[in-house]
Amino acid sequence: MKISLKNSLASLEVNTNGAYIDNFEVKDIPIFFPKVMVKIGDILKIRGGMHVCAPNFGIDEKISTLPPHGFGRDLLWEVVEQKEDFIKLTLDGIGDYENVKFILSYKLEGPSLFLKLNIENNSDEEKLVAPGFHPYFYSDHRPITISGENIDNDDLPKSIYDSKKDQAFIVNGSNIEIKGIENINQYVFWSDFKGDYICVEPTYRGNAFEDLSKEVYKLKAKDNFSIACEIKVDI
Repeated sequence: MKISLKNSLASLEVNTNGAYIDNFEVKDIPIFFPKVMVKIGDILKIRGGMHVCAPNFGIDEKISTLPPHGFGRDLLWEVVEQKEDFIKLTLDGIGDYENVKFILSYKLEGPSLFLKLNIENNSDEEKLVAPGFHPYFYSDHRPITISGENIDNDDLPKSIYDSKKDQAFIVNGSNIEIKGIENINQYVFWSDFKGDYICVEPTYRGNAFEDLSKEVYKLKAKDNFSIACEIKVDI
């Protein structure tokens, strides 16, 4: 099911299948590259829009049961609250994350998009989490300016990591700032150049499920964890 949100400046379309944001526009200008299917080798893959990476960002080498970027983007979420500019969705965990609830909200406020994921561990066991958000920003692959410096596009397919709470960058003439609100501490910059997009991904410790030198968050039984940020657009 697709649900449209809007205010006087911005609009977005949310798909309950995977809780994807299929489109995000400010002043009728696309900020996210729209979600499409792209053929990579012999495989069709989804590119564009934005999805949550939960319970893990990246490849799982910690418990070796989770798909890349988690199962959250592959399952049907339930809408529990909806307004003209706000939506809240929930998902019950599966497999090793049974009895864990994922609560995701998207809110438009002026030219800003607020993202928040809360993870409730209702089980009797500790759970490992290291989530993030995976937006595809519209970009025609001119040099990208991040924190006042141009980055080398040749480095993007290998991913660039930057340990910060906030991040500012310019794409296609739009000044964009991502402000970490809760548990945002590492950004991942990436593109495979299969479309006009660059991913600037606010995360909790990046690829901590893959890089064994990094610590994931140990979510205690009956406790909760939140990650949140604001995507602010200046056109």
